[in-house]
Amino acid sequence: MLRCVATFGLTRCEMSDKTVIHIEKANGKLRPESADVYREAWETLPDGWYRIIFEAQKRGYTPTRYKYYFAHVMETILLTCGERFEIMEGERFRKARNTQEIHEALKMKYNPVLVRTPFSTFAMPSSTTGLSDSEFINQFEETIISEFSAPPFGCDFMSREDWAEMMKLKRAETYGGGSQQT
Repeated sequence: MLRCVATFGLTRCEMSDKTVIHIEKANGKLRPESADVYREAWETLPDGWYRIIFEAQKRGYTPTRYKYYFAHVMETILLTCGERFEIMEGERFRKARNTQEIHEALKMKYNPVLVRTPFSTFAMPSSTTGLSDSEFINQFEETIISEFSAPPFGCDFMSREDWAEMMKLKRAETYGGGSQQT
């Protein structure tokens, strides 16, 4: 049985000896987040010979866009003002427990879709995977950051670039700079 584990742009398939990454070249250069994904994949590979195949992909969304969003934006909202989010469970409201619940609530406000049935028309949250990377980052994510940076929420967000640099430094501290000794 083939089992694959995906983590934000990097997919490792057990029993197949395959690692699949999604990267983007823009203006003749590898995008910074793509370089991070490539580096992470390369550093986790065991020593050996590898075949690299570049295959063009239809532009849609890349899973790497969710790293900053969930690990920083949603986490900051949860820790700063998460108590303001309540979910009805049965007949009672309870506080949001995690970033996924915050994300689901925010999709309802910032990415709704109207559904018409024979009974009524309903607003429902739409999946953000239907948004291109540009729409997700420049519209959905930036609108959330803008609104939650202001009062009464007062969230203090790092920029995407500053957060990526901080994570790179943390990885270097954890993994000794990411270089492999032979």
